[in-house]
Amino acid sequence: MKLIKRLSTTISATLDSAVGQLENHDAIVEATIKQTRQSVAKTKARINTLQQQLNAYERQLTEAREQYSLWTERAAKLAETDQAKALQCVARRNQYEAEVGRLNYAAGQQRELIRDVSHNLSKLQSKLDEMTHKHNLMRSRQTVADVNRAVAHVRNDESISETFERWESVVLEHEFAVSDACSRDALDVELTRVEDEADLLMQLKLIQAESATNQPEKTHE
Repeated sequence: MKLIKRLSTTISATLDSAVGQLENHDAIVEATIKQTRQSVAKTKARINTLQQQLNAYERQLTEAREQYSLWTERAAKLAETDQAKALQCVARRNQYEAEVGRLNYAAGQQRELIRDVSHNLSKLQSKLDEMTHKHNLMRSRQTVADVNRAVAHVRNDESISETFERWESVVLEHEFAVSDACSRDALDVELTRVEDEADLLMQLKLIQAESATNQPEKTHE
C-alpha cells in the first residue's frame, strides 16, 4: 500500500509539474492573444471613425463643388447687367474654390490614413490568426505529451511490476489452499457416505436375522 501510495504521489507530482508548465506558457500566450485581439478591435473602431470623417469630407466637398459651379454661373449672368454683384459672385466663387481645394486635400490625407491603418489591421489580424492557431496546436500537443510522459513513467517503474507479481503469488497461494480444502472436504464426504452405507447394511442384515429367528416354524399336515 505504501508503494502504491508513493507511486500515486509521484505520478501526481509529475502531472502537476507538467500542468504548471503548461499553464505558465498557456497564460503568457493567452495574455498576448488577448492584447492583440484588443488591438484589433481598437484598430477596427479607429478605421470606422476615420471612414466616417472621410464620408463627411466627401459630402462637404460635393457641396463646395456645387456652390463653386453655382457662383460661377451667377457671375457670368450678372457680368453684363450688374458688374458689382458679378464681382461679389466671383469672390464667393473663389471662397468655394479654396474650400474645394482644402477639402480635397483633407479627404486625400484621410484616405491615406485609412489605407495605412487598414494595412496595420491586416497585419494584426494575420498575427492574431497565427497565434491562435499555434496556441490551439500547442495546447493539443502539450496535452498528448503530458499524458504520454505519465504513461511512460508508469511503464518504467519496475516496483509496480514487482508489486503485481507478489500480489499474484499471494492470490495463487490462497487459490491453492481453497482448492486443497475443497478436495479434502469432498473426500471426507465420500468416505462418510460409504461408512454410513456399510453401517446401514449391517443393521439391515441384523434385522433380517432377527426376523428369521422369530418367525414360527411351519407344521406339516
